[in-house]
Amino acid sequence: MDAFAGSGTTLAVAEKLGRRWIGIDCGKLAIYTMQKRLLNLKSEIGNKGKPLKPKPFTLYHAGLYDFSKLKQLLWEEWRRFALLLFNCRDNRHTLSGIELDGYKGRSDVLVFDYQKDGGVVLDYGFIDDLHAMIGSKAGRQFFIIAPAASVTFLEDYIDKGPVRYYILRIPYSIINELHNRDFEAIKQPVDESQVNDTVDAVGFDFIRQPKLECAYSTEKSEGQMMEYATIKIKTFKSEAMLKGASQLANRESLSMVMVDFSYDGEIFNLDKVYYAKEIEKNAWKVFLPKEEFKGQIMIIYLDIYGNEYREVKTLEDFTGSKQDQRGGN
Repeated sequence: MDAFAGSGTTLAVAEKLGRRWIGIDCGKLAIYTMQKRLLNLKSEIGNKGKPLKPKPFTLYHAGLYDFSKLKQLLWEEWRRFALLLFNCRDNRHTLSGIELDGYKGRSDVLVFDYQKDGGVVLDYGFIDDLHAMIGSKAGRQFFIIAPAASVTFLEDYIDKGPVRYYILRIPYSIINELHNRDFEAIKQPVDESQVNDTVDAVGFDFIRQPKLECAYSTEKSEGQMMEYATIKIKTFKSEAMLKGASQLANRESLSMVMVDFSYDGEIFNLDKVYYAKEIEKNAWKVFLPKEEFKGQIMIIYLDIYGNEYREVKTLEDFTGSKQDQRGGN
């Protein structure tokens, strides 16, 4: 076991030797770096030689947590807790014969019943079936609250026609409502020089998606032939329920943007990191080389408290000038 796993050297060596291992780190960049390293192991020193297929492993996000307390909640207690957590109004109603649990603003909310039928999961098929039944009656957005472990895909929203289905994940962590304890968040770096800084913190609060507004386009670099898919970050605001978080200026809470240029639909395999300080120097633009795209990509926007917003894009999404409003509802 390596409690300060960093880039994952201990884990990689243990894997090559056929040993069991556990790696721990408080930095999100370190976590995704380790995951990429383990997924791309080779037989010889210096990561050379023939590729090695690692044994199955689990990436587990944990702050201070108490899984048992949430698991002990009866369904009605869990349902009320989930609605309150995301500031939803408890108002049972039906839509196209489907029982829904409340509203977030004017949008419908469904609390996913993970206890039903011995551990049903929320997958793409569930979204397809739901949309087939309610269609455009849901309006422009629909919210589903579910335990993170019950969701089989990584995206934070799924678009079906005119409806965007947002997935509000509940991590199994200690929170004020259950433990009457405040948190100090583990800060994530905003430039490369801060990656190995010592941190002193209690743990993560509940994950809350940042508020994010971007514009997408393509640009050619000055004096060069290289063309980029460009993300212009117009608004970035952490929604963390922590002291001081709400006082941060626009984009001040951005830590980094991480990209997988060949996302396979299941596992995020880190290819490139853009730190906030670097993005700020580029007028808050993220330049993605078009030649790096290998089908769809996954983009993770990380705030300084460790909260993520994930989205999947293709090169076609950058054609022309497109704008998208995400997160922080």
